[in-house]
Amino acid sequence: LASNRNKPEDAIAALSSCVEKFPNEFTVHYLLGTSYYQVKDYGNAEVYLLQALGIFPDSRNTKHNLALIYDQIGEWSKSDELYLDLVATDSTDAQAFNNYAYSLADRNEDFELALELAKSAIRLVPESAPYLDTIGWIYFKLGTYKKAEEYLEKSLSINDNNPVILEHLGDIYLKLNKSAEAVNIYEKVLQIDSGNQLIKDKINKINE
Repeated sequence: LASNRNKPEDAIAALSSCVEKFPNEFTVHYLLGTSYYQVKDYGNAEVYLLQALGIFPDSRNTKHNLALIYDQIGEWSKSDELYLDLVATDSTDAQAFNNYAYSLADRNEDFELALELAKSAIRLVPESAPYLDTIGWIYFKLGTYKKAEEYLEKSLSINDNNPVILEHLGDIYLKLNKSAEAVNIYEKVLQIDSGNQLIKDKINKINE
């Protein structure tokens, strides 16, 4: 399928003609919704994923994707409801624990719950770079910078090419008065994303 070749636009074109022919086919709606999500068309993504969930209400992948959409568009009551359902129905769903934790931390809400969720994700998958980033970022938001540094450095040792992880570690270094280390990390972000103006501004502010 086009969606498996990282060509969501081709997948949308191919699947759109199938919806009317197979209105009760879960896979068609799910793949179409997922493809729309990949091109950041969250409105259509929500429509088709909700239809997919109506056909197959127990689909955890559909709930995961819908939760991500609601996070993106700021409908957090809906994303929280989905995350709560996911963690309540499967205590081994590390991704649900992590994504819910990151969502809460990113919007500066209920850090205590976010930290517990993140710890659950780490217990399940201790060597996940994204999960280590999440718990480190929560500690950053809590002002526990040394602990945040520990987790972010471990995250970076697993994946040293993720601009979000790099930026988070740079921000932590700044809080720890490690300006040279922060600039070094930010410059690595620019090697990946040369047009990142926010990172350029952070470097310029340090160099003032």
